[in-house]
Amino acid sequence: MMHWFDNCAGFQGGGIMMIGMFLFWGVLVLLGVFLLKNYMNGNKRSTHHIDILKERLARGEITVEEYDRLKEKL
Repeated sequence: MMHWFDNCAGFQGGGIMMIGMFLFWGVLVLLGVFLLKNYMNGNKRSTHHIDILKERLARGEITVEEYDRLKEKL
């Protein structure tokens, strides 16, 4: 009975599996970096929006009630 990896085909199959493993781990690392970057930027965005609301309140563009309502939405 013939096996799948007879006659040096084992080396070729191992090479294909190695490439697949590198691709898998590469995609996993890139996904982790992407998610971490978005998480860190998300925190900056909400702080930035609250700062804008504070400036608008200080200039008198919005009332305290509007400030509280918009801050809750953020």
